[in-house]
Amino acid sequence: MVVFADLDDTLFQTLRKLPGADPATLTPMTVDSRGQPHSHATPAQMALLDLLAAPHVTLVPVTGRDAAAMARVTLPLRSWRVLDHGLTILTPAGTPDPEWAAHVRAHLAPLQEPLRAGTEAIAPHAARLGARLTSHAAHGTPFMTVLKHPDADPAVLAELQDRLEAAHGPDHPLRVIANANNVSLLPRHLGKAAAVRYLLGTHLSGAALTLGLGDSVSDLPFMDECDFALTPRRGQLMRTLRGLTLPQR
Repeated sequence: MVVFADLDDTLFQTLRKLPGADPATLTPMTVDSRGQPHSHATPAQMALLDLLAAPHVTLVPVTGRDAAAMARVTLPLRSWRVLDHGLTILTPAGTPDPEWAAHVRAHLAPLQEPLRAGTEAIAPHAARLGARLTSHAAHGTPFMTVLKHPDADPAVLAELQDRLEAAHGPDHPLRVIANANNVSLLPRHLGKAAAVRYLLGTHLSGAALTLGLGDSVSDLPFMDECDFALTPRRGQLMRTLRGLTLPQR
């Protein structure tokens, strides 16, 4: 069985996301830049991780973390790793998959001008609202702009999301993803789902069973590449589903 799993808010989360939790019951899973415990797993998450550590399971993280942030995850990971929202695939040896890297670089080349324009357009609004804007690169090429507010102010993040979505509709080559912490602008047709699809078509093509784990609405496309999907009960995806009236036929 191959399990493709988002990390943050799926297999562990920061203490801010665990109000009222008994620290004695939590297991540190990441460290910050100073080497201090940062994100933790609950007993339920540890029970799930124990199942995923079975010899017949191949665990493949599918995360927005870059290589530096991934290095701060203390969870032992020995197989393929999908980083940078899908734009980087690391082999079990920890080196970038060359075929995927070449594909990503070719895909990103024509997106540089739209990404620059989108970033420049949102920058004054981010500054006015007190949000921090950062650019992220993969394989030496910019691919994403991230907006964060120091207090994770929902109203600020909602306004920035609305502005970005208004400028980047369904026919635009860039898309917007958002959660309670940030709003990001990144490629529409290159991401976690494309990376999972690539692995299933090449290096992991013999998998008899695949499982996708994720907490966010933006995780749904890569989870949909798998035979089964699993999501935390308190995650963004489950909250969204609870608020919908789902058709029964």
